[in-house]
Amino acid sequence: MPTTILASRYNTLRDAVNLVLGPSIVASETYGYGQGFSTNSVVGSQTANDLSTVDSVTAQNYEDLYIDLIRARSHQVGASVAIDEFVIGDYDTNEATADKIEESYVLGLESLATNISTDRFEVDASNLDIISIPAANSTRASTPTWSTSIDHIFTMAWPTEEDRRHFFNTGGEIRFSAGVSYTGSQAKTVDWQTILNAMGSTSFKATSTANNAAVGTGSSIGNYDLTNSYQIVYSRTGGSVYARNRYEIRAMEYATGDATSAIQFKVSFVDGLPNNTSWGIDEVVYGSFSSTVQIAKPSSQVTINGTLHSGVTLSAEPTGQIISALS
Repeated sequence: MPTTILASRYNTLRDAVNLVLGPSIVASETYGYGQGFSTNSVVGSQTANDLSTVDSVTAQNYEDLYIDLIRARSHQVGASVAIDEFVIGDYDTNEATADKIEESYVLGLESLATNISTDRFEVDASNLDIISIPAANSTRASTPTWSTSIDHIFTMAWPTEEDRRHFFNTGGEIRFSAGVSYTGSQAKTVDWQTILNAMGSTSFKATSTANNAAVGTGSSIGNYDLTNSYQIVYSRTGGSVYARNRYEIRAMEYATGDATSAIQFKVSFVDGLPNNTSWGIDEVVYGSFSSTVQIAKPSSQVTINGTLHSGVTLSAEPTGQIISALS
């Protein structure tokens, strides 16, 4: 005997998909891509036994839901997502050859909905556009030389809090890199040059910060873990006798008016004392230091049954502003 596909079951599945794909709200801030969706809820009861007042759960309903599921999943995993052709049958006029929605198929959709929820912060690398933010970058000239520390403080701001949530919920990143322009042979500056070159880029994400070359120390602090005070989200130490030298990234909420649609970052180059303080001398640092900011902006689309569908298209991206340049 076939299994009855209840409207309540369809609506529960639809709600789970729309929670990930639809707009983000404060009550469930870590959900929501800010995208439109293809489906409507269906009514599962009738008035006075009048079947004309009942919305049937049709194959078209499930195809529309399937399209939304694939839009979200292809954004997360890219081309590796399995896309099955969904053929709509017309049971009313052609019962013998109509496609029937089978229990196994619905179970597959429910499993896919669980996956897109669990992996909602994931994004395939092919679905990220890397964009430079020159307004947030800072470079320090090679003179005068320095010791102790130099800092680069800037903000990244979105038009609204909702735009900020959509950016991180879809897998968006703020990326940091740094370097030293130096052609000399002084050991301390060469060590700074070496560790910064090896560091590559570091990504600040929704719930974590990690180095993309797997060096240094990241953290489980991301967009949703910030407070009104600085927290160290990433650090990288110098090598050998210069292990007390540190590159650090700090982050905190930056309130603008009544909303918190911006983040303040502080990038520090800390020139610590040598490991062996009995040497009685600490070298200065030479070279021109740079601190560079990029965003990884999510954007995706997918072809389903010959039709191109938007996966994620963000309506806004963050802008950068320097508070304090490297000095």
